[in-house]
Amino acid sequence: MRTTLVIDDDLYRRVKAKAAMEGRKVTELVEDGLRAVLGLGPARSDDPGTRSRVQLPLIPARPDAPALMAGMSPEEIHQRLAQLQLEDDRTHAASSD
Repeated sequence: MRTTLVIDDDLYRRVKAKAAMEGRKVTELVEDGLRAVLGLGPARSDDPGTRSRVQLPLIPARPDAPALMAGMSPEEIHQRLAQLQLEDDRTHAASSD
């Protein structure tokens, strides 16, 4: 169901920030809060809107690594990554000789 709520600006900024940090939607946090106030417990785990998102770590690129171009196909990205890996292997092999 859709509805309109009037929420204090500071409260909304805080809930929006918390939702972003948790990788969730503001709606999910509002629903959780309403369930808590009403004593209904957590949402059903099979509800796709309540599943939490997996947070993956960001892996920084080497400063000397060339950037991959946006718009590359998956095959082009795979080929470029394979090329970079081969170059990296050759560099390590040459430095260990």
